[in-house]
Amino acid sequence: MRKKLSLLICLLLLFPSLTCAESIASFPENIDSMILVKQSVIPGKDVVLPEETPLFLQETVKKYNWINNGKGTKLNIFVPEDKLELYKSHGPYPDGITAVAIYEDQDIVFVTEHMAGQPLYGTYNRDGVDISDTHPSLKIKACYQCHEGYADICKNGTCATPIIEIFK
Repeated sequence: MRKKLSLLICLLLLFPSLTCAESIASFPENIDSMILVKQSVIPGKDVVLPEETPLFLQETVKKYNWINNGKGTKLNIFVPEDKLELYKSHGPYPDGITAVAIYEDQDIVFVTEHMAGQPLYGTYNRDGVDISDTHPSLKIKACYQCHEGYADICKNGTCATPIIEIFK
């Protein structure tokens, strides 16, 4: 708890020039008991997106299409059962884990947690090891840049456009 509090203070003092290097959100020990709310994909690096693809999706694909050696990956989003109704309306959220997004082919786990009404982010592997320093797109600063930069899609720390819809 002390580490999380010091990281939160770092976040609050340095925002918007967030430089904290490690994950701030907690790794959820109960992912398997969460509710699957959305399935999507990150297409491979050779996929050309349609011109009408929203900028948020274009940027997301560009940022993460390196995963799985550029072949693309499935994305599953899970929400704790007690936050399901809040997730549908994008909060506001009480303290605790809010949502977990997993790039399944490489077991990259993105966590959104809320504390005092503010979203916190973390990037882990399935074993709970912080991997936020292993690639620029996994850094916590990248989470904040995207989630804050696309306020029309990302509200209260969660974003809502499934990439898979473009390919239907």
